Amino acid sequence: MVSKTILTTTLTAIALTAAMTGCKGSEPAATATNASGETVDVAGTIKARQANFKAIGKANKAAKSALEAGTPDFAAVAAAATSIQTDAGKIPGLFPKGSGKESGEKTEALPAIWEKPAEFKTAADKLATAAGALKTAADAKDAKAATAAMGEIGGACKGCHETFREKKQ
Repeated sequence: MVSKTILTTTLTAIALTAAMTGCKGSEPAATATNASGETVDVAGTIKARQANFKAIGKANKAAKSALEAGTPDFAAVAAAATSIQTDAGKIPGLFPKGSGKESGEKTEALPAIWEKPAEFKTAADKLATAAGALKTAADAKDAKAATAAMGEIGGACKGCHETFREKKQ
């Protein structure tokens, strides 16, 4: 049986060590406020927006591959376009105030997102519109129009990255 003195000494030492080392998890998680005024977890929000952009990239790659196949797979292009359009619509909501670098979380989001919210939304809308054009072209089985729409998607991505995303080193 462990003596009361040894147990008290051990627990005190653990508590002091945790306090002195800044025990991870003792600080509250960074939060932000979304457009509805609700408090959101910044780390979770950043993970969600990164996953959304990865999904857009994956769908873009799938659309390009399906379009460049010997015989274009217009059904796959249309499905990818729908995915891009849906995910593009989510973009503005994934950037609540307080979810930039000031949160202490790792993010490539530039302050311009919150300084120019109307421009940021317009950039996201441009991507959604281009994806809609791709879907229309795919439904019509029009490879030329689909290729042009893919170019519009690429331009929308590039334009947004140049203005609202930190340049990669």
